[in-house]
Amino acid sequence: MALSFLKTKLTGRDSKAAEFLLAFFSVFIVIALYYNQNSFVEAFEARTYDLRFKSLRGAVPPSADIAIIAIDDKSIAELGRFPWTRSQYVRLLDRLSAAGAKVLLVDAFFSEKETPAIDRSFAAAIRKAGNVVLAVPFDFDKQLRVIGSTHSLPEIESAAAGIGHINLLPEDDGVNRRNKLLIEENGKLVPSLGLMGAMTALGEKEFIPGLFEIRLGDRHIPVDGNYSMWINYAGPPGNYPRYSFTDIVNGRIDPALLKGKVLFLGATALGIYDMRVTPFYNNTPGVEVHAAVADSIISGRFIRRTGLEALLDMALAVVLGLLAFYLTMRLRLHAAIPAVFLLSAGYVWLSYWFFLQGHWVSMIYPPLAAMIALAAGGSFRYLVLDRSAREMRSMFSSYLSAKLVARLEKEPDAAKIGGDNKQVTVLFTDIKGFTSFSETRSPQEVVTRLNEYLAAMVQVIDRFDGTVDKFIGDGIMVYWGAPLAQPDHAKLAVACMLEMKKTMAQLGVNWEKEGVVPFVIRGGALSGEVVAGNIGCHGKKMEYTLIGDTVNQASRLEGTAKYYGVSFLLGESTYLLTRDTYRYRELDKIRVVGKHVPVTVYELLGTLSEPEDNRVAKFAAALALYRAHRWEEAEKYFASILDEIPGDKPSQIYLERCEYYKNNPPPMDWDGVFNRVDK
Repeated sequence: MALSFLKTKLTGRDSKAAEFLLAFFSVFIVIALYYNQNSFVEAFEARTYDLRFKSLRGAVPPSADIAIIAIDDKSIAELGRFPWTRSQYVRLLDRLSAAGAKVLLVDAFFSEKETPAIDRSFAAAIRKAGNVVLAVPFDFDKQLRVIGSTHSLPEIESAAAGIGHINLLPEDDGVNRRNKLLIEENGKLVPSLGLMGAMTALGEKEFIPGLFEIRLGDRHIPVDGNYSMWINYAGPPGNYPRYSFTDIVNGRIDPALLKGKVLFLGATALGIYDMRVTPFYNNTPGVEVHAAVADSIISGRFIRRTGLEALLDMALAVVLGLLAFYLTMRLRLHAAIPAVFLLSAGYVWLSYWFFLQGHWVSMIYPPLAAMIALAAGGSFRYLVLDRSAREMRSMFSSYLSAKLVARLEKEPDAAKIGGDNKQVTVLFTDIKGFTSFSETRSPQEVVTRLNEYLAAMVQVIDRFDGTVDKFIGDGIMVYWGAPLAQPDHAKLAVACMLEMKKTMAQLGVNWEKEGVVPFVIRGGALSGEVVAGNIGCHGKKMEYTLIGDTVNQASRLEGTAKYYGVSFLLGESTYLLTRDTYRYRELDKIRVVGKHVPVTVYELLGTLSEPEDNRVAKFAAALALYRAHRWEEAEKYFASILDEIPGDKPSQIYLERCEYYKNNPPPMDWDGVFNRVDK
């Protein structure tokens, strides 16, 4: 019942409105999900961020300014259990100062006392180096508000060139994709270790926080409202040059490799448990994340996901959703599905291209809009539009040409099967002498010959896009112009009549070879307005047919063709629509049974491209004399035509009329119309 309601309400004129609403609804769902940052969809979107790094782009050359000093398994094996005495760090600072390192960023803090002498020695070494940045971790509550921090001992921290926080705040799925560049403590903004590294590398002493950006000299770092920056990872762990702590303190590293470098000191040994999940790898040393932050800023390879990208996401979701819906409504589903998937694949490539330009454009929401549009449009097509098309096919395929049925499926509202006025051409045909033939043959032979004849005629009718309305014994009712409009309906009908006559001649040759008397076809056709629609009792018997005066007169013309002894007799309306292509002979002006208005009737002779028959001009001249009451002169013309064509029945009829009117002259105001008394 629901489907019936949909079919009634959402087809025809209302289908366009329904399509618009469905397209809008499909896109609206995705925009609503985007606006509300649905956690389920956002999780997939976040994974596409990782995909772009690991599977699409891969590793890129890192900044040549950055290197890692690793507290690795080798160092622990040589220097002993970690944490080490601070004397080892003093040795490291001496080596780095001698090598000319630009800055050392220590991913560690020294909050507990060792011995006064060692602590003083360590602080002195830091002060002497003048380029050491120490770490500070912050503690947060559930709302990510700072509730505490852990600093190195005051004498050690005060000796450092600066401090940088080392807090890495992963996303809900545990992956570190962003870094909070600034954290406020006691009214002061503390930069991250990575930002401190970038500042030193770029020679900047200060940063200027702004609205959705942090200025570092002439460099604008894009951040969100919490000063978080998307990290553009250069590659997996090991992408930066890595030097073992013990190799440096023991002089096994060429100092030239350390000169002018931004060095990050941190743990890479698994046993120290400072591993982080990144888009490239699940066990990435935290120190490499800080290095990646610095690298993003130094190289200017920023990933932007700002209000501009959000507007672009929504715009692309609308465009992709509407385009997918359009494809779904205009193509068959078996073509629409791969088309929409190709469209989505093309968009994925586009979003990746944007990523390479530094813009995180959603890889999920626009294709999701396309998939929802495909599902909504496909369901609408299958349940409503294609259901109507299937009903159309079921209703018309038995008597419409395949070409017209296909057109009807694409334009279901072009045929109002409930009843509509149509301009059509109607043709009635039957077989001359079929009654006598059937009386002298067995029923089986009659049916065999009749079916052979009807099959041949239907093939011809189908070739000229005609619609078989019904078989009436040996007769056929055919029409053009319904249920779909055919602007050239009259010419199609006339061409079909000529082909039917030709096909009958070929059948006759075959039948004569079999010793069977061939059939002779005759017909009548008229063009005009009819009422076309489903006629009958709903649920019992219904058929699409035509009713109206044009149908009745076409039937009368078929019967009148017998009177004149011609193959096809056409009314004036059909003649006027086709006289520029086909040749006719005007036969008479008649009043058919039940009508007061006379009609001019014409015999179909052939196409204008065929050689002209001189009897047409002679017959026209004789007809003019006849209508002028010049009976004797008309008789001579008609007689001369019969001399040339002895079997020309119209000329015989007019000879008889001339003879009659010579003895019984009609009134002077006679209009030349002949009144038919037979149907």
